[in-house]
Amino acid sequence: MKIIHVESFLYRVPPSMTWIDSTHVVSGIEFIELRIRTDTGLEGIGISYTVGVGGTAVKALIDDYVISSLIGKDPIRYEEIWQDLSGQLHRCGDGIPSLALAAVDVGIWDLLGKFYQQPLYKLLGGAREQIVAYASGIDFEMDLPTLLAFMQEHKDQGYSYVKMKIGKDDVAEDIERISRVKEVLGPGITVLADSNQKWSAHQAVSSMAKLDRLGLGWIEEPIDNNDIEGHARLKAGMTTPIAVGESLYSKYQFLAYLKQGAVDFVQADVARVGGITEWLKIAHLADAWHKPVAPHFLMELSVHLLCGVSNGYILENVKGGSLTELGLLEVPVLVKDGYCRPSEEPGHGIRLNRAEIGKYLVTPEAIRQMDVRSKK
Repeated sequence: MKIIHVESFLYRVPPSMTWIDSTHVVSGIEFIELRIRTDTGLEGIGISYTVGVGGTAVKALIDDYVISSLIGKDPIRYEEIWQDLSGQLHRCGDGIPSLALAAVDVGIWDLLGKFYQQPLYKLLGGAREQIVAYASGIDFEMDLPTLLAFMQEHKDQGYSYVKMKIGKDDVAEDIERISRVKEVLGPGITVLADSNQKWSAHQAVSSMAKLDRLGLGWIEEPIDNNDIEGHARLKAGMTTPIAVGESLYSKYQFLAYLKQGAVDFVQADVARVGGITEWLKIAHLADAWHKPVAPHFLMELSVHLLCGVSNGYILENVKGGSLTELGLLEVPVLVKDGYCRPSEEPGHGIRLNRAEIGKYLVTPEAIRQMDVRSKK
């Protein structure tokens, strides 16, 4: 089997609800799609994304430097392809190169599933057939009544885990909001919290000490993701678990966190680490340290990853941003009674609705006319 044609597409889709957290405003999710065709007639669909900035750079990197190197390659040799592209692309750093590599790698794994006639989660190990999910809300600027109604919706939908945004200028407001949410949800529902790197190391010591008594399932990204020692100090001084990973880009960064005892839940994002090939290595690395994985975003793909590996913990369903909720799939991937099952189709089963997603196709020229500011 040989790759004979590769084509990339960029779409900019507004979230179906307001996305504002303690540090950013997201006006559009940029999805990068790669269509990889082979001489056997199979087509693999690669997916990557950005939260509003950089999609044109990812597409340009693929178009200008990646596609030509893929032609003639055997997708079954996925590790060789990944290592070759990684060695070339990471000469210009992390971030955009990883997102570009992910689009290729996800498409390659989709081809593998179709070639072997197996759903992706079984190729990855088939550890389970479903995984518990949590409702993740970008709810930072909701007033309290709206937030409580939003959380009640999650409960009514059968979720036993929910996540809310924190990082208010006065931690007392965070405490009040968390306490009221827990009252509304009642026993049996775990509340997770995400501060999106809002605090300095000094602020985090004080804030997290006050939050520690609330019985949260985890506090996510309390400080700058580059401050591994700071995370280790925070973890040593509190009982609430720390979740980290959506802003990391390689297994080496995750290894540094694990070695310093700075993380409880590993949240590797399949797009940001360069695809499934690298994500698997991070998951197995975390398993060696007895840490569960709880990947960030891309629900329809992440459900395969979690059901593939033995230490899969929980799936994030970001309200307002899944391909399913945005109406971009021919076959939706649903969370029912708090659980999600991966597609049983060969490959990852993500079949984009061309008519719908085509409405959001963008060009670099169009992007230049937009206001894509992401800071508050």
